[in-house]
Order: sequence, then structure tokens, then C-alpha cells
Amino acid sequence: MKLSLGVIETYGLTAAIQAADAACKSASVTLLGYKKIGAGLVNVFLGGEISAVKSAVDSGVAAVGQPTFIRGRLVIARPGEQVVALLNGLAGNALTPSDDDAAIAPSAAAAAAPADKRDDAPPPTAEAKQPARTENRAGGKKDQK
Repeated sequence: MKLSLGVIETYGLTAAIQAADAACKSASVTLLGYKKIGAGLVNVFLGGEISAVKSAVDSGVAAVGQPTFIRGRLVIARPGEQVVALLNGLAGNALTPSDDDAAIAPSAAAAAAPADKRDDAPPPTAEAKQPARTENRAGGKKDQK
């Protein structure tokens, strides 16, 4: 049986953990792993039946609460073999279960994130507005208050 793939991309590790927790609690999915992309981006990978993956991704995104922490989401029904081969290098369970596996069981090792390494970056914020500048009578510029 081929499984579906769900991806939640967040700004920061804490938002990724929160999304993964809510996703795993809301539907029968397996946490396949996570990947730190860089610049504070973290991807969480979920596997399972297509309806469960869709529900889990939606719940994970909703649980984060602030849309500024969510970069993107993706659900792929029955991903191609090249995609599976690429993602099987992640820490956690394989995307395609072996013949011995009768049921999908979440791995505690895949859910555990390293707590000692702080690679988080805050989400992008709006730049502070500069005060308007006006010209004085001498032709120079001064700040308007």
C-alpha cells in the first residue's frame, strides 16, 4: 500500500513541534521526520492515508495560531518513487512500509527533536518606519516630530 505525504513548513522549531504534535493527535498519521532548511525554516513530514494526512496538515497549521509562523503546506497522494527515495534519508520511519508492517506506529525517536541545539530564527517582521524628513529653510534636512 502506498501512503500519502504531508508537509508543514514553519518558521522556527517551536512552531514545527507544535504543528507536528497537533497533527499527530488529530489523525492517524505517522511523523516521518523533520528537516531544518536554514534561515529558521523547518519542514515536518507526515505519512498515512490521504484523508488522515489532509486532516492532520490542516490541524497542524491551525494549531500554530499565528499565520506568520506558517510558510507553507503540502499534501501529495501517493508520491512518486523518486520523492520517496529522497525523503527516506530523514530521521524517522520510511514512507513506504515494509511487508512485515501491518500497522503504522509513530516512532518516539522521530518525534524527539534535539533540545540542546538552538537553530531557530524569528519570523520575518515588518521593518520599523523611519520618521518623515522635511527640509528647513537653510536647505538642510531635519527630522519632523
